[in-house]
Amino acid sequence: MSGAQVVGLGLCTPIGTSTHMTLASLRAGLVRFTRTAVLDDVGEPVRASRLSLLDDSLSRTERMAALAQQALAGVRPLLDSLSPRRVPLYLGLPEAGLGARMEQESLVEALLAESEGRLEVVQVYEAGRAAFFEALASAQKDLHSGRAGAVALVGAVDSLADSASLEALASARLHLGRRNPDGRIPGEAAGFVALARPGALKPLKLEASGVLLGTALAVEAKPFAQGRPSQAEGLTEALRTLREAPAASARRVDAVVACQPGDSFWATEFSRAYLRNASLMPEPLRVLVAGEGLGDAGAGAGPVMLGVALHRARWRHPSARRALVYGSADGGRIGACVVEMIRNAKE
Repeated sequence: MSGAQVVGLGLCTPIGTSTHMTLASLRAGLVRFTRTAVLDDVGEPVRASRLSLLDDSLSRTERMAALAQQALAGVRPLLDSLSPRRVPLYLGLPEAGLGARMEQESLVEALLAESEGRLEVVQVYEAGRAAFFEALASAQKDLHSGRAGAVALVGAVDSLADSASLEALASARLHLGRRNPDGRIPGEAAGFVALARPGALKPLKLEASGVLLGTALAVEAKPFAQGRPSQAEGLTEALRTLREAPAASARRVDAVVACQPGDSFWATEFSRAYLRNASLMPEPLRVLVAGEGLGDAGAGAGPVMLGVALHRARWRHPSARRALVYGSADGGRIGACVVEMIRNAKE
C-alpha cells in the first residue's frame, strides 16, 4: 500500500466530545436533535443537532472554535510526539453564503493557540461539505512530494447550529419544517485526521488504522444552490476518477459513506452517479448518510464520516474494509475518496 496512512483521528460532535464517543453513538443510533428558541415563519421552533455543552448564545465562530479545540485533543498526543517539529495543517471550512458570517482569522488563531505552536496552517479551503476532501487531496499530494514532511494534519469544522445561522436557514426555508418537509436539520461537527507517508511509520513509531487509496475533486454545473433538479454530472466525474484510479479500482468498495443531509436532492444526485459508476459500488448497496445521525454538519461532516468508514467494518460487516466517502456542497464543489481499513489496526 503506497497511499497516505491514517495515523490519528480526533472528533467532536453533538453526540460525542471524543472520537470513541462519537463513533459509538453513531453505531448505537443516538441523535441530539432538539427544538431551539429560533422560530420559523409559522412560529414553529427550528430543530438542530447541537452540542449541549455549548451555550446557545455563542456565535458561529465561537461554536466552531470550541468544537475544533476539543477535536484537536484527539490528535494532541501525536502532535506532542512530533515536537519540536511543526505539523502542516490543511483546514476545511464552510462555504460562503450559507449560515452566519464566520471569522476565519479568529478561528485559526484559536487552533494555533490550542496546539501551542505545534501546527502550521498551509491552506484553508472554504468549500462546505467538499472542503475536507480538497484539504485531503492537497495534503496527500504534499506528502507524496515531500513538501509536507512525514506527517500532515487534515481538519474540517462547521456549525450551522448557532442562532444567527438557524435564522438564516429558516428565512431561506431550508430547514425541516411544516413548510418544507424535505428540509434539513442543521448540525455541527469538527474533526482532524493525521496522515503519514508510509515510510514514516516505523521511524516515528506510528500505527496506521487505514490507508487513503485515492481522492477526487469535481464541480457540479447545476448545484443545489441554483434550485434546479440534480444532473449529478460533478459527482459522476468524481466517482469515475476514483473508479479509474489504479489503487482505488482494484475492486468494489464495501460501503458508501455520504456527508450529506437528508434532502431528496442529494439522494437523486447519488442514485444517478451510482448508475453511471456501478462497477465501483458495493453489492448489495450499503449507504450511510451523515444527516441521519448528525444533521447537516456542513464542512465538519468529512472527517467524522471518514472515521466512520474506518471503524464501520468492525460493527456489522467483518469482511467489509473498503469504503467510498464523499461530500457535495450546496454551491457545487464535490470531493470524494476511497479509504481502506488496515487489518492489524487496534480498536
